[in-house]
Amino acid sequence: MDEPDRSSPPSSSPPRLPPPYALPPEDEEYLKAFAVEHGSSWERKAEGPNNSKWGLFIENFPIPPGYDRERSTLMLLIPTGYPGAALDMFYFYPPLARSDDQSIDALADEAHFKTDWQRWSRHYEWTPGEDSIASHVEYVLNELKNETSS
Repeated sequence: MDEPDRSSPPSSSPPRLPPPYALPPEDEEYLKAFAVEHGSSWERKAEGPNNSKWGLFIENFPIPPGYDRERSTLMLLIPTGYPGAALDMFYFYPPLARSDDQSIDALADEAHFKTDWQRWSRHYEWTPGEDSIASHVEYVLNELKNETSS
């Protein structure tokens, strides 16, 4: 009796998913250093038809004084074409509130990756070749500080 051919998966197996998007080496280096410096971790995830939506998650992201918590998860949506395509806005879960009970402008709830995220609608001019995940994370930190200094 012949042995079945095990060199390739049966035709009924699901198609393979593409590997996670590749970040430029500079971004990976920045994220590794940020994680060490701040006691955080990061990962990439995909969802949607054909894994068409990509997110970068920084767990235990440090929140500056003036908020109701010291840590949250920061999510960045990574557009097709990054780093040439701009990163825009940023998201937190659990959501943030100011410790002085003042409202935060331009927030919305938005579902991504089976979680309701707090979207911070903040925009700036992206310069391909100059801006990166590192500059966007620094922008997030500055926006958090600016929000509570007003």
